[in-house]
Amino acid sequence: MSGTTWLKLSFVVDADQVDSLSNILEVFLAQAVTSENAGKDEFYEVAFPGTPDWQKVTVTGLFAAGTELNPIIGFVNSQLTCDSSTEIPATIQALKDQDWERVWLDSFKPLQVGKDLWVCPSWCQPVEPTHRNIILDPGLAFGTGTHTTTNMCLSWLADQDLDGAKVLDYGSGSGILAIAAIFADAIHADAVDIDPLAVEACNDNASRNQMADRVSAYLPHQLSSQAPVQEYELVIANILADVIIELRDTLLLHLKANGTLLLTGILESQVERVIGAFGSNFRIQKEVQEQWCLLICEHT
Repeated sequence: MSGTTWLKLSFVVDADQVDSLSNILEVFLAQAVTSENAGKDEFYEVAFPGTPDWQKVTVTGLFAAGTELNPIIGFVNSQLTCDSSTEIPATIQALKDQDWERVWLDSFKPLQVGKDLWVCPSWCQPVEPTHRNIILDPGLAFGTGTHTTTNMCLSWLADQDLDGAKVLDYGSGSGILAIAAIFADAIHADAVDIDPLAVEACNDNASRNQMADRVSAYLPHQLSSQAPVQEYELVIANILADVIIELRDTLLLHLKANGTLLLTGILESQVERVIGAFGSNFRIQKEVQEQWCLLICEHT
């Protein structure tokens, strides 16, 4: 146990027990409580809005080393099990202290997308200084280009000529796609996210790429309160299928006639639902990578 500063205590429970278990772990002074899918249900990324539809969930509490965990395990079972002969299995893992920020920084490397577009961490030198380099520090926001859905959007944008276009990136995270749109010669990009930390990260990254005057970041209500309604030649939504469907009217409200709608965060099994929600007014091209789909929707 030398060098250990944390203990991870995990339980696998039914979805309807997650809130109760999380509250118990917090009462016992867990420093952090997290949940993740324990079954084969639909993928869910915590940086996206929406509610995961999981059946089995792994709930984990992080405790200081030396914490006696047996009383916590006993209390959890006394509160969450009706049958005293059936216990909820608990898993304990000792974690050694690390410089977690350093570990994360080391894992984020320059990434080439397409022929001449690169995503380069702000703490690295560009591999190809003469190419288009998105200098990025995502902070706590989603979006480094490594996730399949973001990478698919970047690959599409890398091949576009958006000369003079206005772009809306809805669910923008770090602002990586808005910045890529400017590199594709869009005249301006508005980035919208529900997380104030994402708005801050986007503004910082726009400045980092000398685009502060061409990329604007907003919370949703800040965009919706603008009059007249802002319309865009390209609207991007890299979120999740259910959220895209919920945002249908908003996305179409901001899309110019004859504009292009770029949708991703969609599993192959969800494509027909998304297409159905947007009606028959689009000619839709589908690209698939791993389990994810990118829908390129153009007015017919």
